[in-house]
Amino acid sequence: MSTPPTAIDPTPNPDVAPSDRYRAGALIALLRLHWFIHLRWLMLATAFAALLVERMVTPQTQRPLGLIVTLLLLAGVNATWMGISRSLTKRLTESEEAGARDIRNALIFSNLQLAVDLLALTLILRYTGGVESPMAIFYLFHMAIGSLLLRSWQAALQGVWAVALYAAIGFGELVGWIAPHYHFLPTLSAVDLHSHPEYVASAILVQACGVFGILFFLLRVAARLDERERQLRHAHHALQQSQTAIFDLQERKSRFMQTAAHQLKGPLAGIQTLTSLILDGILPENTINETCEKIIRRCRDGIAQVTEMLTLARIEQADPSKHRNAVSDVPEVLDKLYQQYKLQAEEKDITFSLTCEPSPNSGLHARVDPQDLADCVANLIENAIKYTPAQGTVTVTATQGSVSTATNGKGRRPREQVVVVMVKDTGMGIEPTALMGNEGHAGDGSIFDAFRRGKGALANCIPGTGLGLSIVREVVEKAGGRIKAHSRPGHGSSFTVMFPAKRPVGIGPVIPNTRASEIVIDNQATDGKK
Repeated sequence: MSTPPTAIDPTPNPDVAPSDRYRAGALIALLRLHWFIHLRWLMLATAFAALLVERMVTPQTQRPLGLIVTLLLLAGVNATWMGISRSLTKRLTESEEAGARDIRNALIFSNLQLAVDLLALTLILRYTGGVESPMAIFYLFHMAIGSLLLRSWQAALQGVWAVALYAAIGFGELVGWIAPHYHFLPTLSAVDLHSHPEYVASAILVQACGVFGILFFLLRVAARLDERERQLRHAHHALQQSQTAIFDLQERKSRFMQTAAHQLKGPLAGIQTLTSLILDGILPENTINETCEKIIRRCRDGIAQVTEMLTLARIEQADPSKHRNAVSDVPEVLDKLYQQYKLQAEEKDITFSLTCEPSPNSGLHARVDPQDLADCVANLIENAIKYTPAQGTVTVTATQGSVSTATNGKGRRPREQVVVVMVKDTGMGIEPTALMGNEGHAGDGSIFDAFRRGKGALANCIPGTGLGLSIVREVVEKAGGRIKAHSRPGHGSSFTVMFPAKRPVGIGPVIPNTRASEIVIDNQATDGKK
């Protein structure tokens, strides 16, 4: 008959202990409805009605005045509980989440109510048969409530309190400290089992076994329910992330289709115009070769855009699970890319270097498809070389690291092993608006969107499709990784991609994450889409 502690919002409040986050999910509703207060009023009304009916059916029955006084005192206490409950409910209504103080107050309130209810039940037993009264079963009812609402140690203390009260009344009547003895049904002949030590000891032992037995089993059940609720909350959060990712993907695809059509229309229109000039004989003969070269360049630009669009489409349509089932030898992939872009860097007089820590022989593996990893890092390297002037440097490093993951059910933030690949250059840098996007959020209308390029790249007429970082982001998202971008005006840029490390032998299956990635923009980030 006790009122439950409060619960918190499905999104856990950081100042609330993790042990309080889950079991109280339904209890806050009971508190706001004053459910147990109303239940106590119902019990009191039933008790008075039963006494009235008994008085009418068997007028000779004389119940002790102490029973009536106990019920009246319980009614007064319940009125006090109602006032306190309304005060707590008002505080909970004013805030969307229950904080640590609210939960602590509610737990104190619940423990006080349960303790007083057990005392009131013992007094009622005193006037209705003592250890002979079948109403002792309500001790178990209170233990069931306590095991589901209170912390484990608090429920155990309430169990000790209940057994102690029952033992006190039994032992007190046995030795004569509590007298006289009142029968449960005064109209029946007296049995006086309360005066037999064997019965009193057996009754106390059975009651203790029942109390602690129901506490043990229900606390175990409650613990399992807590774990299931944690899993449901995590699943609910993952579904919300997935829904957000789906809406984001739909928006990206719509924007991509519109921009792609516009981007391809330019080269095709240019080719059509230049070809028509040649066919119509409008151009001087000495400029035809130059015009053909322009047509070839336009065709080359169009082919490059189509190639990158096909790459992006292939990555977008791929199943994310392929990354979790794949293992990439990162040093091997990076070494192939280093050999591929080394000559291009030398032609621009750029110092190009590759470092893998630990060394390639020690095994640096990531859970990402090798081809997608190559496409991802290749775009970063190509951009770095493209936007870095002569005498500049481009460095690629790969290391093993760890990052914090989401808070687990016990409130800790476990570290996840990742492979970190960083591409750093001394180029023009990226302006803040291009990095952060129109609304100041990473990846929202930023250079990670398809066909978006920085002002620096456009102002310097540096060719590019604007799809490179879109491919990078898509690969990282599908692999469940992270991106970090850092840039300063005139001091170059660095892009860091982190992929989950190869799962060690003996570790169970990994629960797939949603495709939403974490894009971090450094606070000093500032100057052309790479």
